[in-house]
Amino acid sequence: MTSRIFSPWRSEISYGNRAPWHEIARPQVHGHDINCVSIIQGTGNYRFVSGAEEKVIRVFEAPLSFLKSLNHVLQKSGFEDLQDVQILGANMSALGLSQKPIYVHATKDALYNIKDETTDSLETIPDSLPVVLTRPPVEEQLCWHTLWPESHKLYGHGNELFSLCCNHEGNLVASSCKAQSATIAEIWLWEVGSWKAVDRLQAHSLTVTQIEFSHDDALLLAVSRDRQFSVFSIKKSGDGVSHQLITKHMAHKRIIWACSWNPFCHQFATGSRDKTVKIWAVDISSSSVKQIMSFPTFGDSVTALSWLGQVRSLNTGVLAVGMDNGLIELWNVSGGMSGISQFKAAIALRFDPYLSHVSTVHRLSWSPFDAGESKNIQLASCGGDNCVRVFEVRFN
Repeated sequence: MTSRIFSPWRSEISYGNRAPWHEIARPQVHGHDINCVSIIQGTGNYRFVSGAEEKVIRVFEAPLSFLKSLNHVLQKSGFEDLQDVQILGANMSALGLSQKPIYVHATKDALYNIKDETTDSLETIPDSLPVVLTRPPVEEQLCWHTLWPESHKLYGHGNELFSLCCNHEGNLVASSCKAQSATIAEIWLWEVGSWKAVDRLQAHSLTVTQIEFSHDDALLLAVSRDRQFSVFSIKKSGDGVSHQLITKHMAHKRIIWACSWNPFCHQFATGSRDKTVKIWAVDISSSSVKQIMSFPTFGDSVTALSWLGQVRSLNTGVLAVGMDNGLIELWNVSGGMSGISQFKAAIALRFDPYLSHVSTVHRLSWSPFDAGESKNIQLASCGGDNCVRVFEVRFN
């Protein structure tokens, strides 16, 4: 029932010259299980949205104390516009229903030093003392003094939230909730900043399990419990948002749990409870989609996918596949650009079971890739065993 932020602490070098990871903030404390979280993309967007076992989407903004702490933790100055951030931290309200902002002018003297504090009685909620961290925080500091203020609540969904995503430009958020009918299974689009509902997309009859924008933000992909995927074209203008359903396709024999776009083109992968992964290509001009490959059957239900692009000209990359039994596999993929070459896929690595999860892999995510920077790329995974794991993958 919490959202948490972890980071390598650069000033502490150990474990073979690697920086150890620490929890550096606990932005959200909630009364319900949190089902989905999405970081708002784009420069200057220090925000995230979250959805829980309730019908409300909550928007949180990074306070000044966190941004300055992150500069210290990473040992670099990555935020140049901090003078515009007027919120220092957040306090939990008496009923624990929302987190109220603490403004900079109210507690300026508390910015730079962590103080030893006495434990409050159980009958009171301690006042937050947001500070810039100079050492890894302890549990009490994480619980009370690293909260983020909640700036908005977004109402509209008929059931508990299930999936969230943000486009790469950082101006649209898409959301879905648990559903047993076409009306409830609508995908809502929200405008970042005004946080108004700007569009509602209908295509499915059951819960939309994952939503993802293409890397040029032109298309929105959704997969559902009804075994279908849908692809919408999305156009954002000053007057609002317009959409068109390009295709809806019965893609698998069982629930589709996961999807991931090719970073280089309008190709995407879908993964299902039927133990298969399929690759699809979208043709916007003809409003059609075609299957270009089906992977060999996996050992268990496919529950998570993440596509890493490596060489654009050859359309090569790596698709990470997570399964219901906790195992993770990496597949080399290449070809299939504009019909010039055949799409190919080959197993590259099966993770050691002792390194993998012991329960369902819920989500996989590659770190941003720069071909000229390093051959070591990090892959994060989270599972039903209550673990988040970060792997370092070395490419030859």
